Amino acid sequence: MVLQRGRSRLLPLCRPRRRRRRAPPGTQGREGTGDRRHREAIVSTPGATTSQSPLSVRAVERAAALLEGPSSTRRLFLYRIAVVGSALALNPWRYVLRPTPAYASVCGSANTCGAGWSVFCCTINNGANICPGYSYVAGWWKVDNSAFCLGSPRYYIDCNRKPGRSCSCRCNNTGCDRRRVCCNVFRYGQCNTHIRGVTEVVCRLITCTPPWKWDPACGRTVRVSESTRSHSSRCLPGPNPSRIEIKYQDMGLRGSILGAPETRERDGVRNGRKRRYANGMILWHRTTGAHEVHRSVARRYRKKKADKGTLGYPKTDHRPVGDGRGAFVRFEGGSIYRHPDTGTKAVFTRSDRRYRRLGGPRGKLGYPLSNTRKPAGGGRVTNFQNGAIYVSKDTNPVEVVGATLDVFRDHGGPARSTLGFPLRPRRILDDGGSLQRFERGIIAGATLRRVFIVRQQIEARHRSEGGVAGVWGYPNAHTKVVAGTSGLQSRFQTRTAFWSSTTGARWLNGPIRRRYGKEGGPAGFLGFPTSDVVTMPDGHHRATFERGVITYDPTTGKVETIPDA
Repeated sequence: MVLQRGRSRLLPLCRPRRRRRRAPPGTQGREGTGDRRHREAIVSTPGATTSQSPLSVRAVERAAALLEGPSSTRRLFLYRIAVVGSALALNPWRYVLRPTPAYASVCGSANTCGAGWSVFCCTINNGANICPGYSYVAGWWKVDNSAFCLGSPRYYIDCNRKPGRSCSCRCNNTGCDRRRVCCNVFRYGQCNTHIRGVTEVVCRLITCTPPWKWDPACGRTVRVSESTRSHSSRCLPGPNPSRIEIKYQDMGLRGSILGAPETRERDGVRNGRKRRYANGMILWHRTTGAHEVHRSVARRYRKKKADKGTLGYPKTDHRPVGDGRGAFVRFEGGSIYRHPDTGTKAVFTRSDRRYRRLGGPRGKLGYPLSNTRKPAGGGRVTNFQNGAIYVSKDTNPVEVVGATLDVFRDHGGPARSTLGFPLRPRRILDDGGSLQRFERGIIAGATLRRVFIVRQQIEARHRSEGGVAGVWGYPNAHTKVVAGTSGLQSRFQTRTAFWSSTTGARWLNGPIRRRYGKEGGPAGFLGFPTSDVVTMPDGHHRATFERGVITYDPTTGKVETIPDA
């Protein structure tokens, strides 16, 4: 029993309601009413009578009339009982006090087949807000200041039947959205203009994203409608949706790469929001907006503790690298990169900034081979196809590449090589050599393929003598610890340097250097040199040691070792 306004008695629910029969939409060539001049033609010859319309259209008209007309079959009686019960449960005062059909109270306005509008795609497409495969994006219009898009424009996008494909005109017969499928011949035509002609509208998409951003095949010519402001479907977000709901809708709902929802929307850290789906997540924060991560990127993100971890909230959706194979997502604390050959890896904040300045995956380093990790000795390292980036709390992120990286790794990296972290990128010099400076030394070489470590105790003296451009030249061997001592030895192109904590760094060359080697070098009876090779007033060359002297007469070629008494 239903109380109707203006009556003092209850009327039977199944009493037929008198209504003026609507002229068949097919004869008017229009869909809907309102202040917008939005018109659609039912599949028929313009101006034809109903009897001249195709059989499928006449069947739709008859089905609509049966559903909305004064029928009293048991099936429709029970259907109306259910609808009225839902109306009273959902909005009792609106239904009792306003003369509106129970169906509209539950399902919204213009949702019936007889209203003449086309169905929403998600209604007939298993919850997917995408065009069915036999249709294409043909055109769009918008409603400004829509509550369904939080005050932004709401865009209605027509999916028209593809030429050469077929579909039958019918009323949708499930759920609230009982609008028409493949009936209305209509096209605004801003999208896919290379497809000519006008075919039936199969269904409609909804987005809050401008169509030209949603699909590059759409143009920017604007059409506006107020007639469809309140149109919706149970498979679409309702008024005042969350940012995550809007994002999911604009991606295609269940037809998106995310698939079906697995959890309800819930709180994230720092007052953010997030929701899990079969193939990924959507996360929102007021500083980053709503963005999605999916498949291998989503799995890597969750392994890194998602919004609770170093990466924080996503700042972008998936983006292509530009090589046709890779993709990436930017986060507050870095990026995740994916490539079929290298996998999916996370590069954290400072290292990622340096990596991007170097060109990212398309730069000299290529794709990451590892996540950013903590090596022995602290700091962080990220390995790439063509190098690595090292960073510590005391140093900026710096890349190490080529033979320099091979040597650095072979000698233990930042911790065990004694070099510490790199301070500057490798320099390729005019003579073809290279040099890279670290916290406690350098790696340098006369060619790019043969490079050597010089530890800081000797490197400081080498630099004071002009470095690789000076008289010493490039190193020819790695700095090594002298056996049985704590001293060091390095060989250069024209000099050999020795260092101990008591003597400092000294250099020898020529015959004195060769004699010193024969005498056992620093481990022999002479000990470490206490002077460089010097030229005396008489022209003789001389070097002093902890326990003796070696002299050389260039005139006679005589070399003499003089031990201390």
